[in-house]
Amino acid sequence: MSGRRILVVTNLYPPIAHGGYEVECQGVVEHLLERHEVLVLTSDRDRDAAPAEAGVRRELPFLPRRRATDLLSPLHAVRGAKVARRALADFRPDLVYVWNGAQLPQAAIRALESSGAAVAYRVCEHWFGSLYRSRYDPFMRGLTGGRWKRAARVWNRLPALRLDHETTTAAGVSWNSEALRSQVEVPPLVRPTFEHVRLPATRQSEELVGLERRPSAQPTVGYVGRISPEKGVDVALRALARLGGEGPEVELEVAGSGEAEYLRELEALAAALGITDRVRFLGPLDTGALRDFYARIHALVVPSVWEEPAGLVLVEGALAGVPLVASRVGGIPEIVRDPGEALLVPPGDPGALAAALGRTLGDPAESSARAGRARERAQGFRIGPYLKAMDEFVEKVVSRAP
Repeated sequence: MSGRRILVVTNLYPPIAHGGYEVECQGVVEHLLERHEVLVLTSDRDRDAAPAEAGVRRELPFLPRRRATDLLSPLHAVRGAKVARRALADFRPDLVYVWNGAQLPQAAIRALESSGAAVAYRVCEHWFGSLYRSRYDPFMRGLTGGRWKRAARVWNRLPALRLDHETTTAAGVSWNSEALRSQVEVPPLVRPTFEHVRLPATRQSEELVGLERRPSAQPTVGYVGRISPEKGVDVALRALARLGGEGPEVELEVAGSGEAEYLRELEALAAALGITDRVRFLGPLDTGALRDFYARIHALVVPSVWEEPAGLVLVEGALAGVPLVASRVGGIPEIVRDPGEALLVPPGDPGALAAALGRTLGDPAESSARAGRARERAQGFRIGPYLKAMDEFVEKVVSRAP
């Protein structure tokens, strides 16, 4: 594939990150830089905490989800469109590659879509379904025919806007799971010319291949990821409280970051359940600490209570050889299958989760065999095949562009 100029658009970019979506994006950017010129256009959220980096512009407004944001929607649209068009003029991309557009002014995305460059989307969360019809962006929702249609189209006469709100844009779409593809409706102004499904992968996962397992003497269940209500850590705490019996007490280690207020709520819940001394909140882990974490835990729990598109942590756990227990939601059953490679339970059911954990901890031989099958399956989700699929996707999008 010959060198191209690729403009990558995403709401957050490491070191400013929310979860696996941003890490995955960064890995693809680093790979693309081996053959192409790449410019990353991302939001201004926490940009003072990020070092200046060639090829990364932190200029798009990041929009908090509150009423004031709605009222200022036309102004955010103007600013977003200006930033987008400046990047187009300076960089002149062959491909606009949109990753996560959540909480960005959608006018910026529309300006980029209408530039004449080929357009691709990598969709790893549900935001894509609300593109141009989000209640958090009244301007673009109105412009495409929503409640504020007349006012939005008056605003759109400004020279800084003048967005095409009628012509559909041909685009390639890469989904991270069949589940997400079935749940998310394609936006009204996007016309897919090529679609594929590819489960996520990151370079961090490669650090776990061939990991030597050294489970601790104390039975330990691990959770790793974003700590927020939809991730179901509270369900894991309630399940832990139900685990007991004649053997040693089971402990839970929680790795990851979250809002301080929610962390306090979880600590209060642990206290109310009488398990404070059995729960440890570790905070975010670097790669070395993460290897130690996966080496010592007896089971990895993914207790999500939302339609998790494709839990990247399951790929990590599988490659590390850790027995897996997870919710049967979203794309999780596409990564690991029940009961051959993992035990999957209904979301939000502490009793079912406790039973699956008890089975996992109580039968090490069965659990080890299950983990071995999961590790074998996860070989297809490693970074090499993933990056090859991404290269093929990019080339098809560019070659099929009108």
